[in-house]
Amino acid sequence: MLKPICLITGATEGIGRATAIGLAAKGFTVVLAARNAAKAEAVVKEIEAITGRCDAEYITADLRSLSEVRALSETFHRRYPRLDVLINNAGIFSAARIVTGDGFEATYQVNYLSQFYLTHLLLDALKHSNQGRIINLSSNAYSAGKFDPGNLQSEKRFSTIASYAASKLLMLMFTVELADRLRNTRVAANAVHPGVVNTHMLKSATGLFKLIAILATPFAVAPEKGAATSIYLASSPDVQGISGKYFTRCKEAAIKTAFNTPKNRELLWNLSMQSLRLAETLGG
Repeated sequence: MLKPICLITGATEGIGRATAIGLAAKGFTVVLAARNAAKAEAVVKEIEAITGRCDAEYITADLRSLSEVRALSETFHRRYPRLDVLINNAGIFSAARIVTGDGFEATYQVNYLSQFYLTHLLLDALKHSNQGRIINLSSNAYSAGKFDPGNLQSEKRFSTIASYAASKLLMLMFTVELADRLRNTRVAANAVHPGVVNTHMLKSATGLFKLIAILATPFAVAPEKGAATSIYLASSPDVQGISGKYFTRCKEAAIKTAFNTPKNRELLWNLSMQSLRLAETLGG
């Protein structure tokens, strides 16, 4: 039996690291997509120590750069025959409006657009799997997010909370739309709320988010618990064929936002495709 192959973004700490370790323990070949090679190497060694096997590798890439996302995809295609699970886990808080070298606001690019792009670049590899699975890290913060086509990158006014919440809403809307467009394939896409997790990202929050983080910390769960739903969606036969849903605590949850409409999802899709200068590649 072929070992399933999983690529995880943001895999060197927090939820991503816990997800990588958990899936490697279940017999997956885990590929870490990471900015920092030293941190990635440390996680690879940790996985090898835990499993006793060489079940992990890494590819360096910074999601603030679309060219590095392309290079990540190209390297993956060269090394691996297929992709069974893609976990778009990476995420940032930004205390100020920072524009990347590609001309996009950083939270928007890292939390959403680059992972939208990576997903498209790896669709062929996912279609070579018997049951390809895409797992997108959203958050219940999506419920506070707004879909404003004229302000996707906080051009009008920047707020750390608003930009983060919007990015998680976009990730959720993308997941539902992607699942619909992949309905005639063997590839499923679902979104995850990992819970409030005690991670470096939570601890390093600034501004109003720092106050929220301080208040939330007593209720925050360990990264291993935060990773449980991603691991479940990646590995459980119970969710085979389930697509376009939102999960928390390993259970499907209702999506509660007025922005999640077919019209808005299609508009977001088209705007994202235009930003990336992508041609339609789905179906089949």
